[in-house]
Amino acid sequence: MSDLSSVVKEASENGADLSPDDIGTIEEMPEDTILSRQTSVNLVPFIGQRFVSQDAAYEFYCSFAKQCGFSIRRHRTRGKDGVGRGITRRDFTCHRGGYPQLKPSDDGKLQRNRKSSRCGCQAYMRIVKRADFDVPEWRITGFSNIHNHELLKSNEVQLLPAYCTISADDKSRICTFAKAGMSVRQMLRLMELEKGVKLGCLPFTEIDVRNLLQSFRNVDRDHDAIDLLTMCKNKKDKDPNFKYDFKIDANNRLEHIAWSYASSIRSYDAFGDAIIFDTTHRLDAYDMLLGIWVGVDNHGLNCFFGCVLLRDENMQSFSWALKTFLGFMNGKAPQTILTDENMWLKEALAVEMPRTRHAFCIWHIIAKFSDWFSVLLGSQYDKWKAEFHRLYNLHSAEDFEVGWRANG
Repeated sequence: MSDLSSVVKEASENGADLSPDDIGTIEEMPEDTILSRQTSVNLVPFIGQRFVSQDAAYEFYCSFAKQCGFSIRRHRTRGKDGVGRGITRRDFTCHRGGYPQLKPSDDGKLQRNRKSSRCGCQAYMRIVKRADFDVPEWRITGFSNIHNHELLKSNEVQLLPAYCTISADDKSRICTFAKAGMSVRQMLRLMELEKGVKLGCLPFTEIDVRNLLQSFRNVDRDHDAIDLLTMCKNKKDKDPNFKYDFKIDANNRLEHIAWSYASSIRSYDAFGDAIIFDTTHRLDAYDMLLGIWVGVDNHGLNCFFGCVLLRDENMQSFSWALKTFLGFMNGKAPQTILTDENMWLKEALAVEMPRTRHAFCIWHIIAKFSDWFSVLLGSQYDKWKAEFHRLYNLHSAEDFEVGWRANG
């Protein structure tokens, strides 16, 4: 348990990092890589596995690591390739990778050497960004699950800082307890009693609660949202043709807000027959879902039609957004609307725009191919994807039917 104690106590990532390159790790690991411990993990990372984003790869590796008995951290990025292309490579390493390093304090003396859990573990997963058919993907190009330390049991691994999570309901309860004047230890004990768990078996620690309370003091997102509402009001005062609408919830918080410019409304009147409603982004600053209405003009250029921020992602929220958008556009509904695969949005469209043809955006579908099919098809994935794009780009329905039957 001594190793576990040192792991739990280390909440920060101080110390020097050693990348797999620094320690001479082989880039392409053989398929029969031996795991350091037999696990029940069904999906083990493999060379060539694809992800739609860095975050998707991180979440996959994080789930794998939790079942194995360790946690991971993002290593420093490498491989910036060309102006404007951004990061093209990322390493994720075991939380015990690298070694601790003493840092000089302000007076020039070395800081106290706190006990660190880092022991130079070389387990890692590397992903590289590549683009096929103009759709970016992240592929695993390096993987090793060989550790130089004991892995934790399931009841121990949940105490690692990476897996200490606080749900939205628990955050609300902690906030209420804090307003009631409870100490952090009192909060933890009361929540243990409420949930019927043993002492110290909550999925978060005292440090996590203290950090959460500090974030409440440092960030007030409701005030940020009210500032946004004030900005829209000021814009309306200066430009009467600017349109916006909003909704306040029972707690006097900004629940939804949408806006559109006079130029956007004119563009929609001319080019609003077919539009895209993109709801794949979220603004952390406001903790709200971001939706953007866009289209294409007669020169093939993108047109901005409007924008919406939604507190919740459900049918009621999307219905409000669609009604508000139609109000901005004088009740004119598009003939076709493309969206991502959001079932709540699909239901809202059927109610608010019943005569509009709804289709899923092909870009969003293609972007998920790697998650859907790369593991299923394995080495045949590239060939299948190339054939799909060939069929998709055919201009004749007859040619498509012939090709589809031939490859069915």
